[in-house]
Amino acid sequence: MMRSLASTFFALIIGAIAQNTYSSDPPGIAFRLTPYYGIAVIHFENKTSIPVARIHGSPDYQAFMARTPDTQSSGEVSALCRLLPALNHLTYPLNSTIDMCTNADVIHTKALLASLKAATESYLGTNICYAILSLDDPSTHKAHVAQQALGALGLYQASRIVSTSKQFVVAYSPKTQPAFEEEPWPVLAVDYSAHWFNIGLYTIGEMGIVSSVEGFDVSSPRIDEEDQPGALRDALRHLFDHPPIGMELPRQLRHLILYGDDVYNPVLRDILTEVMRDGETMTPHARDLLRDANVSSSVFDGPANTARLAYVITNGVDFYLNAPSAPGCKWRSKLYPRGKSEL
Repeated sequence: MMRSLASTFFALIIGAIAQNTYSSDPPGIAFRLTPYYGIAVIHFENKTSIPVARIHGSPDYQAFMARTPDTQSSGEVSALCRLLPALNHLTYPLNSTIDMCTNADVIHTKALLASLKAATESYLGTNICYAILSLDDPSTHKAHVAQQALGALGLYQASRIVSTSKQFVVAYSPKTQPAFEEEPWPVLAVDYSAHWFNIGLYTIGEMGIVSSVEGFDVSSPRIDEEDQPGALRDALRHLFDHPPIGMELPRQLRHLILYGDDVYNPVLRDILTEVMRDGETMTPHARDLLRDANVSSSVFDGPANTARLAYVITNGVDFYLNAPSAPGCKWRSKLYPRGKSEL
């Protein structure tokens, strides 16, 4: 009798856990923050990526993103919040919309991320607990603000913030890679959007590994330039005239990757043609580079690769068992098993 009751109790426990477990691997979630809007993408177990939302940030968010990289927060911390910093972490557990001790930059970024989160959860029909963020420059104050904003929504980062341009390079990497002991291939990525541009320089090494280039300092987007085509032309010329040590540009470039919400503007091609000329002539190499450039068909392409990365990470064994989550997040969701952190 006791053995039968014990078996029944054990079966009920297993059944209760199983009911909270998603029938397939949880999807990967990626949020990209641009100077003007945010993007949400989901990557599923069947290797498909779904563009969920492209939502414009508020004027305050856009003003924050337009500030120079070394400019710190515009808000001041009150005396109460300096004395009681824990107040800054109460809003999520209390399900409150009041940001008691959060500076203005975090509040504006949190509002955009909240809209992306809501769109994602509406598509999935349940709440999410994890996401990966991508920004143009993950090393700036803006990245720190975005990280705080994500945490204020009760979401944990599945990985550190990733570089947007690097994700586009990974998404459009060539099918071939350098041979064994061959020098890595330099790759130029240009983001040309309606309100900003950005330049990324990377190398592709053995096994297709994409790496940043040491000594390359053009990494933050140039936003709302009065003469954007002229500013991009000057930035590219500066890069080609002062390349990183040991690199000759544009002669050594192996691939050109173009993306952005205004990437098909013919002005971009005109600029690239102009800066890649050797004097008055266009070399065969430069002509081939422009002809064979990989042009992104959608602003969702880079974030789709980030979502795929999120899927791989969040379905790893160690993450599956030990990743932290906000209180009760996994219990409320249909996506995740109950890890140790919520038992």
